[in-house]
Amino acid sequence: MAGALIGEAFLSASIRTLCDKVSSGELVDFFRRKKLDHSLLEKLKLTLLILHAVLNDAEEKQIVNPAVAMWLNELKHAVFDAEDLLDEIDAEVLRSKVEAEYQTKKTQVWNFLSTSLNPFYQGMNGRVQVIFERLEHLAKQKDLLGLIGGVKGTVSQRTPTTSFVEHEFSACGRERDEKKLKRMLLSDNASSSHISVIPVVGMGGVGKTTLARVLYNDKKIKKHFDVTAWACVSEDFDDIRVTKTLIESIISKPCSLQDMSLLQVELREQVRGKRFLFVLDDLWNDNYSDWDLVRAPFTYGARGSKVIVTTRNESVASLVHTGPIHYLRHLLDEDCWLLLSKHAFRNENPSAHPELEEIGKQIARKCDGLPLAAKALGGLLGCNVGYKEWSHILKNNLWETLHDKSVLPSLRLSYHYLPTYLKQCFAYFSIFPKDYQFEKENIIQLWMALGLIPQAKSGKGLEELGGRYFDELLSRSLLQRSLIGKSSFIMHDLINDLAMFVSGEFCFRLDEGEPHEVPKRVRHLSYMRGRFDTTAKLKPFYEIKCLRTVFPMSLSPYYEGSKGLYVSIKVLEDLLPAQKCLRVLSLARYKNITQLPDNIGKHLSLRYIDLSYTAVKTLPNTMCELYNLQTLLLLGCSSLVELPADMRKLINLRLLDIRETSIKEMPVQMGRLKSLRTLTAFVLGKSTGSSGIGELGQLSNLRGKLSILNLQNVVNPMDALGANLKDKKDLHEVELAWGHEDANDSVKERHVLESLQPSVNLVKLTIRFYGGTRFPDWLGDTSFSNIQVMRLSKCSTCFSLPPVGRLPALKELYIEMMKFVASIGVEFYVGNGASLSQPFQSLVKLEFNEMPEWEEWLSSPGSGQSCFPRLEVLTLCNCPKLRGNLPDRLPCLRNLTVSNCGVLHERATRTRWIPWSLIVNTESLRRSLRTLTINGCPGLSSLLETESLSSLWRLKVQIFSSTNYLQPHFSNCLGELILVNCASLLSFPRNGLPTSLTFLRIQNCRRLEFLSHEMMAKLKSLRYLELFKSCDSLRSFPLGVFPELSNLSIRGSKNLESLAIGEGADDENLTHLDRLVIGNCPNPVSFPHGGLPTPKLAHFIVRGCENLKLLPDRIHSLTALQELRIYGLPNVESFAEGGLPPNLQSFAIGGCEKLRPSVEYWGLQRLVSLRTFRIRSSEHLLETVLKEQLLPTTLHTLQIYEMRSLKSLEGKGLQHLTCLQELEISWCYSLEFLPNEGLPASLSFLSIKKCPSLSKRCQEKTGEEWSKIAHIPCIQIDDQVII
Repeated sequence: MAGALIGEAFLSASIRTLCDKVSSGELVDFFRRKKLDHSLLEKLKLTLLILHAVLNDAEEKQIVNPAVAMWLNELKHAVFDAEDLLDEIDAEVLRSKVEAEYQTKKTQVWNFLSTSLNPFYQGMNGRVQVIFERLEHLAKQKDLLGLIGGVKGTVSQRTPTTSFVEHEFSACGRERDEKKLKRMLLSDNASSSHISVIPVVGMGGVGKTTLARVLYNDKKIKKHFDVTAWACVSEDFDDIRVTKTLIESIISKPCSLQDMSLLQVELREQVRGKRFLFVLDDLWNDNYSDWDLVRAPFTYGARGSKVIVTTRNESVASLVHTGPIHYLRHLLDEDCWLLLSKHAFRNENPSAHPELEEIGKQIARKCDGLPLAAKALGGLLGCNVGYKEWSHILKNNLWETLHDKSVLPSLRLSYHYLPTYLKQCFAYFSIFPKDYQFEKENIIQLWMALGLIPQAKSGKGLEELGGRYFDELLSRSLLQRSLIGKSSFIMHDLINDLAMFVSGEFCFRLDEGEPHEVPKRVRHLSYMRGRFDTTAKLKPFYEIKCLRTVFPMSLSPYYEGSKGLYVSIKVLEDLLPAQKCLRVLSLARYKNITQLPDNIGKHLSLRYIDLSYTAVKTLPNTMCELYNLQTLLLLGCSSLVELPADMRKLINLRLLDIRETSIKEMPVQMGRLKSLRTLTAFVLGKSTGSSGIGELGQLSNLRGKLSILNLQNVVNPMDALGANLKDKKDLHEVELAWGHEDANDSVKERHVLESLQPSVNLVKLTIRFYGGTRFPDWLGDTSFSNIQVMRLSKCSTCFSLPPVGRLPALKELYIEMMKFVASIGVEFYVGNGASLSQPFQSLVKLEFNEMPEWEEWLSSPGSGQSCFPRLEVLTLCNCPKLRGNLPDRLPCLRNLTVSNCGVLHERATRTRWIPWSLIVNTESLRRSLRTLTINGCPGLSSLLETESLSSLWRLKVQIFSSTNYLQPHFSNCLGELILVNCASLLSFPRNGLPTSLTFLRIQNCRRLEFLSHEMMAKLKSLRYLELFKSCDSLRSFPLGVFPELSNLSIRGSKNLESLAIGEGADDENLTHLDRLVIGNCPNPVSFPHGGLPTPKLAHFIVRGCENLKLLPDRIHSLTALQELRIYGLPNVESFAEGGLPPNLQSFAIGGCEKLRPSVEYWGLQRLVSLRTFRIRSSEHLLETVLKEQLLPTTLHTLQIYEMRSLKSLEGKGLQHLTCLQELEISWCYSLEFLPNEGLPASLSFLSIKKCPSLSKRCQEKTGEEWSKIAHIPCIQIDDQVII
């Protein structure tokens, strides 16, 4: 084996680092000063060197020799324990060093005298001796195992020249598959459901996702579809997450909705009438109900929409397909070689290495036709380009010995030959669940915290080196870019399996709902957050004593408005104190974390703390004793008002994220944090404003984003120069903000802004509340050639705008609340000097908002061409004095929004004979404009009367002009029409609405006559119709006229009396109706005799109809109904006489005083699918339901609201609910008593809000009712959470 290419050992880097530490002069001096046995360090070093010599041989032999594997495993534990001990000593050395700077002479003398009394020093010799003896024992066993030294690990350190995977959208050997699927996608031959679902089936690693990516990113396919979205589904199927991901992929911003019904409505609106392409990647779930729930909104898309589903399971393909199933077979050997060679030679021509071609083809045959294996092996071979190295890989006996393992041999080999510095970095990925979206920067921070990136003597370069490590894993195809987030990455499932395999018992991941016995010697622990992470869930962690990582995580990102997540406070009280080796701690998102214990300062090894989106109010000053701390994440801690006073002591802090906090000012001497690389905000206090800003100048390594807030507290503008922003070349995003109050010294503020000129490398600039009368000369200077995004907000004393038109890379510009700007002209485009270049040559998006004095918008002088040649989005909101015309010649404009600009284009209103084409060049908009929103701008109404907007797809008109007769020329491709507050509008055009219309919303148009029967008959594509306080003349709504209608909402219709089957209507036309809402209609409303002929109705809501007496007959026949809500129907006396729909999942009822349920005909207890029952303002109803035990035993959630005179709950009706998980009681002001029998043992969450008497009686340990609820894992009483 001596001459073979041997993989470097997993522990090699760890042992080298340990040797460096024990031989360092600083540690030896420390031992001598503290009267410790420094000879132990020399013995320890010699033993480590002996072990290091045989590591590579052991790494190779462990695969075939179980005894060596066991020896190596024990060695890993011993080495990790040694690391922990030396880290503890290093932390003590650092503590002594830092605290010496802040101690008086008297304190120093006392500390010197107390050293001999310190338990840390008293037991240190013995602890080092124990480690030494363990390692010495293992060293003696090496000869018995036949381990030899001198076996050199030969792994190329070559850094890849390109990150090939970023450009990997080429599916080698899949040309035929690609061509066939592309033809299917571009075909308009829809299935019977008019949405085609195309399953792509194949085993893991065969290239399903890559092929889907190729198709998804194909330019022709992108152009063919109006909307495209990608969602990774994964084994852990979550309908809410999948739906939300699709929405976010479409709108390119976060979606905060949590309710599945609301998410479905939002997705419907996004796809309504549009031809879309969705990719659902890696679907495992073959449950029809789950699939039906996710796909329901898809039916709102236009004919020709497609859904690609990739899956390993034929049962899934059989469930979802609407046409042929596409089976993806293994690659041919020659295609495997083609793919492997591309990765091995980094896209160079393989003919440059003819001696490697034959051996390369032999290696390719071992890939078993799996592209993932070919890419991974290609990444390995690319770092070892040479005949000898490739030959050893081909002949390695690992191919045979690894065949019995659960991981592909080709992938195992790719890991085996990784450089040692990458092995532990790669293995750490095993703590992340499959399909987890991770950020590169965060991974690097974690690696740094765990010491996986070697520390340079200067203390700099860790992030850069970590970035190189990450890029190398990416180049070896062990990581890949995510299609969901632009800056996110993912790991293929099979690679994730590999990471779990090689990490062994050192990394452990507790997946949701999977009970596991946690290895006692695990070092890195992660678990999937639940809504309530109780003591019982976390109990297995308590016996672990050597954790370095505690990391809860979620597959869904955090959004404001997300349901609160809670963790047992025992984590802080019991688990945390027991972990002496902790380096990474995350408590992010837990809403009941309001503070950290003072003993947090004893965890001297902590390097990474994440408290993002917790309710933490203060941080203990003992946290400033964590001198090793590198990363402190406080993002979204909105209750946090100050940082600890001694922050300056955190000399190793590299990242401090305080975005979205309420911090009032920075602690003093922040400039001493010389290691700081990322500081998201610097808040200037009144007392330290001028001196404080100078601290920034000392932070010379800052990069990324920085916000400087409360600049009004700078007293002397010269102090701002001390921030030295101009020399901070790595700052790419800067925000400069003053206070909300108006400036009292505009000259001072202008000088401050002049002094804060950033580097020309800046990409994004935001200026808020600036109080100067004009902007400094640097703003708009052409030297800032990298600025892409600029926002000028609430600069209320400025009279003019800076010459930002000269910025060559500017893509987005937002200008808002600049109340003194009256005119925008030449200064905006080119400034005072002449310019030969085209202004705004890259601008894509332009928004003006809240500009109360703005009156004129002039064109660029002397320009015979468009001022905005690439502008796609233009928004003008609340500019009430703006006159004149919109900019001429906007050839690329796709989205135009004009709101509350009352006198804009006023001439077009006063002089009706002037054609629109003389006011704005409509020819430039003919083929580009897709979305038009007009709100309170009468002058633009004539734009609707032109025939030029042939591409318009969405039109929203609000507060229409005084005309009584709408005469628009609608585009033939118009899909959405929204009319709001058009009080004087009487009728639609005589020729009706475009047949392409899929979405129609009419709000507050009471005088508008509804569509005639002839007009309705033409709208064969209409899928969504909403009438809100509109069309008062409508007495009977005709059901069944619109063949594709799936969502109907009628609210506030004064004279509506019935929903009836329309004239000439066909029951077949009602088969698509999925959601029906009737609300606040004062007249009695009748439904069709015999019930609703709507077999696919899933959501039915009736509310606020005071005179309604009868709900639809035969409601039990609505077998697809999942949600039923009936509120505010005081005159309904009977309901569901034939029983409730059998598949109901959510039932809400309230304000139905005359309604009395009966066991005989409601059949509630038989509804095994019912998960949520919500009852409001119906005490007699609640009493009957509980007394007669009507609710099904399988109920998951019970919500009781607004029972104002209810004093006690009936016990028997709750006790039989053996599956009840959540009970919520709110606004029951008189309620005092819970059932004497107690609450169901199954309850995991109890919420009591706005019930003053009950809240008092349920106080923890002291309340009279506490004994009845003490067994519940999580209890919320108003704002107090007990878990």
